[in-house]
Amino acid sequence: MKINIRNFSGALALMAALFAYTACNKATSLGVDLIPGSDNVNVKDTTIENIIANNIWQTDSAVFTGAANYTAVLGSITDDLVFGRTQGTLYTQVSLPNSGFSYSGTAQTLDSVILYIGYNGFYGDSMAPLKLNVYRMNEPKFRIDSNYRYYQKLGVDVAQQIGSATIIPRQLRDSIIVYGVKQTPALRIALTPAFGNLLLQQTTSGNFVNDSTFRAFLGGIAVVPDTTVLGRNLLYLNLASTSTKLSVYYKSAENDSLVSSFAFDSYASAHANYFSRNYTGSEAAQYINTNNPLGDSLLFLQEAPGIYAKLKIPGLESIPKAIINKAELAITEVTFGSDPARDAIYTEPDRLMLAQYQAATGDSVKALVDYGNPTNPNLSYFGGQRTVISDLGIMKVVQYKFNIARHLQLLLDSKDTNFGLRLEALSSLNIDSRRVKVGGGNHSTYKMKLRIIYTQL
Repeated sequence: MKINIRNFSGALALMAALFAYTACNKATSLGVDLIPGSDNVNVKDTTIENIIANNIWQTDSAVFTGAANYTAVLGSITDDLVFGRTQGTLYTQVSLPNSGFSYSGTAQTLDSVILYIGYNGFYGDSMAPLKLNVYRMNEPKFRIDSNYRYYQKLGVDVAQQIGSATIIPRQLRDSIIVYGVKQTPALRIALTPAFGNLLLQQTTSGNFVNDSTFRAFLGGIAVVPDTTVLGRNLLYLNLASTSTKLSVYYKSAENDSLVSSFAFDSYASAHANYFSRNYTGSEAAQYINTNNPLGDSLLFLQEAPGIYAKLKIPGLESIPKAIINKAELAITEVTFGSDPARDAIYTEPDRLMLAQYQAATGDSVKALVDYGNPTNPNLSYFGGQRTVISDLGIMKVVQYKFNIARHLQLLLDSKDTNFGLRLEALSSLNIDSRRVKVGGGNHSTYKMKLRIIYTQL
């Protein structure tokens, strides 16, 4: 999307809208409802604006794929100038319909062979083409009982490409009818006739004896995005869906509409999801792992695995003995200087997460007391949800707020240690890609702020 100011009056209108947003920003950032309804002269109101916030990017060894993780992210984003490039590759196996399987009828001839993978949605541009290539794998130790870290690339035989497709994500939600049967939404990739005929030639006395012989014949399938062309979307896939299968459509001397499917078996089919980030040349690159003692002016937050931030809140020692009535941390999106068209496509996380570090060094964190019971968190009190505070059509700004009053009370009472906080984008998925650029503690306009209302004792 390109924005044109066609006349001076239009420019004045835009300036007025921006002024209105700036003027109301303080009220929306840190609401007046923080002040308790009391005439007590000991109620104090202070705002900490010099929060030290640093971007951190490192390999996240806690993110696994394979085994019981049946969701996957497939595709590529190559044009995000703010956060850089993202790529997801899918590895999977399918299984025999049964041991000693054989095709129906005699004198079989191939119609087509289709790879189906359960589809849950997309991220990015729903109408942009996504080119995918399918290869036979070359990974002898590809096993169902193995966990694979997201950064593990598995063996692919690029000389054995067995299919390709260019798909439009929005069209994947449509059902189709094949041989009179309505198919649920799925990623559908037509494989080559050569591969289909090879499958059709296998027999119950050969590679179809059992799963072991079948795995020796077809050890796995890799679906790989073509990163040499423009990529603007990622697909969310569900391997455990009944839609996930490799179907051979054929005819025999006795029947002209036959299909045999080699389905994904959650108990027998190995699977993995390679996922990579590349920040080279992006805006985020100049802010990652700076270790700036004053903090970074901009924070780049991504759903895992991605960039997160470490926060240090100075000045707490200046608060006298008190009861913390409320403490609200406000984090505001920075959209000035961004591309509104891309920001509309590569959307923000629905929720951010705040946790506390358990030591001065290391990455171990625990839930804040304000979060509540981790198995049943009190999110309505704790906060962290995405809220739109300004929507001028061409520019939308979101904000995230956290209530950390109980945490600060423990620090003030010396019942906990201030090792800092970890701020990150939160997703229910093992791997996800939404992102947001927000102001750090020393941003010139959209500072991260902690407003504290307390009663001095």
